[in-house]
Amino acid sequence: MDHRTVIACLLLGAPLVGCDDDAQVHTGVGVSATSGGDAFEGEASGMARPVPPDQRQVRTFPKAKGGQATGEAADYRPSVDDARAVVTEKKATELPSGPSAWGAPDAESGAALPPRRPMNAAARKAYQQGISAARSGKDATAKAAFERALAADPGAYQAAYDLGVLADRQGATNQALAYYARALKIQPDYERAVKGTVTIHVRQGSPQAAVAHAQPIASKWERNLHLQAILAEALVEAGRIDEAERAARKALRRDERFVPAMVALAKASLRRGRIELADSILEQAAKIKPKNPEINFLQGKRHQDEGRLAKALASYRKAVEQRPDYAEARMALGIQYMAAGNYAQALQQFEIVVRLVPTQVAAHLNLGDAYRANRRWQDAKREFDKALRMQHDLPEAHFNLALMYMSAGAEFPGLGKLDALERAMLEFNTYRSKMGPRLRRDDPSTTYISDLSRQIGREKKRIEREAARKKKEAERAARKAAMEAEQ
Repeated sequence: MDHRTVIACLLLGAPLVGCDDDAQVHTGVGVSATSGGDAFEGEASGMARPVPPDQRQVRTFPKAKGGQATGEAADYRPSVDDARAVVTEKKATELPSGPSAWGAPDAESGAALPPRRPMNAAARKAYQQGISAARSGKDATAKAAFERALAADPGAYQAAYDLGVLADRQGATNQALAYYARALKIQPDYERAVKGTVTIHVRQGSPQAAVAHAQPIASKWERNLHLQAILAEALVEAGRIDEAERAARKALRRDERFVPAMVALAKASLRRGRIELADSILEQAAKIKPKNPEINFLQGKRHQDEGRLAKALASYRKAVEQRPDYAEARMALGIQYMAAGNYAQALQQFEIVVRLVPTQVAAHLNLGDAYRANRRWQDAKREFDKALRMQHDLPEAHFNLALMYMSAGAEFPGLGKLDALERAMLEFNTYRSKMGPRLRRDDPSTTYISDLSRQIGREKKRIEREAARKKKEAERAARKAAMEAEQ
């Protein structure tokens, strides 16, 4: 059965038995929907992504709580016309000739989309200055420019959205939500503002709130296919897979080549455990958009799941090359570099991730671990301490601190070897205490603590022997001095 036929079964809602060669539900695979909107309006692909649970940590011990979703900075390419981001009535009807594999198009249903008025000349000038400043990492200057744009043209919804992006990157979540709401008030079908709000709700562990926000907007403006794809991904996050598939199919019935909806379907299939079907959908999407970074990222994860690490690395690299601000892909790439022992490259990736998503706990944990691997002890401790300030009840930070002290030993500034080993022991015990009933019987800390106990014992004996040697030398020197005095 060819891939197109297999995908059509899902898109049409046909029973998978007899259609999917692997119809039984598999288990053990679940890729979080990468919903988000924290990228500037000037960025062409423009969607930020939360880091999935299995990408948050380098290690295999239990993952950190929180920090699920992230924002991503933009690469600040020149602004694009928003009209290109929406399938209009005309485009909706311009489907390939012949019968569609996904069903009859719904071009005539739904209200006409509200027009998108370009901002005036003064606002455009300030807006472009903001994009340029943001590209250079000058967030304060960018914020001022976007505010000027919005003052010059109260209808500049792009500027309101970008102010939300800046606020979200700085951790001002409520302010970001307010700016996204303002952008939607100006442009009621603005998909980026919906995406940004969905991202925040998912990051806060409230996928149902994300659905509640996206669903009425997507229902009202059903001709905006991006809104249908955003809703589908929010539904995947909420575990409402049947509804997610219906939302994605709704977009594909208008445009069977609409890649965001195909990606959402692939994620839904992965959640169901229908791995071969997800792979088929991704392959079809890649034929339509071979340079789509999210497709390459998801294919990288599939390679990684199957143990094809070289291919996974190549896919992650492609995703980063295609979208340099793709924090999720950079995180995965850094993890692969760490696993391969390429610590310098891993450090480079994690440093960029922290600049892109400074409020993400996992970014600081992974950067700290890369610093540790590169023997930059104080830098490592700084990042672990940051992670603990962001989330005080974080076992992984104590685990990583323990590894750092154990690896550094006497190299850690201001500590002797015994001091460092004892601090490592303390951190491992703190980690185990905070893990509580989640601690596995085969947790690696058990082996580390046993090894540390031996090292501490040997170091104490070495110190005792050294002290005894020095005492003997001092006594010998004293006797010699006394004899010389008597003479």
